[in-house]
Amino acid sequence: MNNSRTKSAKLNSITASVSQFLSLGMQFISRTIFIYTLGEAYLGLNGLLTNILNILSFSELGIGAAFTFLLYKPLVIKDEHQISALMRIYRKTYRFISVIILILGLLLMPILPYFIHGDTKNVGNIYIAFFLFLMNTVISYLWNYKRSILLADQSGYLNSLNSFIFQFFAQMLQIIFLLNWPNYYIYLAIQIFFTIASNLQISRLVDKKYPYLRSKEVNLVNSESLEYLKKNILGMMSSKLGGVIIFSTDNLLLSSFVGLVAVGKYSNYTLILAGITSIVGQGVGAVTASIGNLNITADKYKKINIFYKYTYISGIIGLFISVGLITYLDTFISVWIGTQYILSPLLTWLIVINFFITQLRQANINFTNAYGLYWEQRFKPIFEAIVNLIIAIVLLKLTHLGIASVIIATICSNLFVNSWWEPLILFKYGLDGEIKQYTRFYVVQLASGILVITVAQFIAQAFSVTNQIIYSTLLTLAIIFLGVFLFEFVNIFLGYPKKMGRITFLGQLVRIFKAISKSLNL
Repeated sequence: MNNSRTKSAKLNSITASVSQFLSLGMQFISRTIFIYTLGEAYLGLNGLLTNILNILSFSELGIGAAFTFLLYKPLVIKDEHQISALMRIYRKTYRFISVIILILGLLLMPILPYFIHGDTKNVGNIYIAFFLFLMNTVISYLWNYKRSILLADQSGYLNSLNSFIFQFFAQMLQIIFLLNWPNYYIYLAIQIFFTIASNLQISRLVDKKYPYLRSKEVNLVNSESLEYLKKNILGMMSSKLGGVIIFSTDNLLLSSFVGLVAVGKYSNYTLILAGITSIVGQGVGAVTASIGNLNITADKYKKINIFYKYTYISGIIGLFISVGLITYLDTFISVWIGTQYILSPLLTWLIVINFFITQLRQANINFTNAYGLYWEQRFKPIFEAIVNLIIAIVLLKLTHLGIASVIIATICSNLFVNSWWEPLILFKYGLDGEIKQYTRFYVVQLASGILVITVAQFIAQAFSVTNQIIYSTLLTLAIIFLGVFLFEFVNIFLGYPKKMGRITFLGQLVRIFKAISKSLNL
């Protein structure tokens, strides 16, 4: 069981990371052509409409994660009747949700101009664009529920491959049309077509892999699962609401207070960060199903030990990427689309710090999801969202910080709410461990990471030699590795719990590569 879980986690993690990395490359090519053919105003509109649809998806209530959690146990014990019963309810729920999103979207259409600061004539008909966006979201809910059983059954690599292949061909076709017939509506229509194709293919794959799901026999969900859903619906709703306000209102606020051009510039940075976050998230988050399996089969000490290793590795990876971003992000933007799209050094620093702080949460988030602790954290997302929204609106109204306002608000909500509430819930209801030693570990990670990132930015700016590519690259790599080494040194001796044994990032990498080589028979 342990070997199977480890092998599945590695396969899912590697496939998800590679697929996401390749997808990110295609996104950059597509975004570049989008900017040069349609312009930054359309880029801002695209970001705004994406955020609005994410907000409408609040009606999903986070049910997907809950059903995935409920599928862990019946998949382990091969209870086909219970799996079929859960998937039947899941299907009905998502079809109902798609109708709700469609109705909410149609009701929202008349007030769309109020979300855009300034004239909307230079972005065409925003109603047609929004309707196409809306239909793409609605259609995705009709079949998307079937992806959950692959994730729960530690077969997430199949979902990753499906998403990559259809996104790749969608972006290729979009690029061809942008270069020859630059039209935003055609661009969106192509996305709808490939969303349908992707979901139909995943549906056929799931039906073939789990043929009992096609049985017309009606099975009932057991009382334990029903009780879990009833108890956790409030927790799932608050979690979804909090996530929507935190991650899906930035562009909406900027569009309303600053304008679409600001949204466009900021979205270039968020595209890079979102892509990297997704790659890292796919890599370390692909093991969530294995964590859920671990929760069923492992003892208390092993769970806590794995949690600290997971937290440690996530922090190292987050710091490694953050130092690279702080030294090269502006240069990349300049080479990619031009110096006119570069944000100020302060904004870059805030963006990277926010990214690093978010990465420090990944272990808490994935373990909480794998353990299904939605009810226990029901109040946390609401407080997080309130703090974020209040700070953002106050700063936008009373200062001239602009884009910095929404980033500062997110950082504050992470530090004032998430940094202590999330681990408190996890250690009390999931891991049954001591929060004190984790708090020390987190503070050391946070302080040393911010210090390393700040010093790295100062060095990069002081010795900026962008016209000498080789020298600049060597300097950047030196900064990254030196920063990560200092971060690891401080964390090993001051933060990492001694009870969990000795650990080094290099040692963990060697173990991972050995395991991968063994699994691939190299």
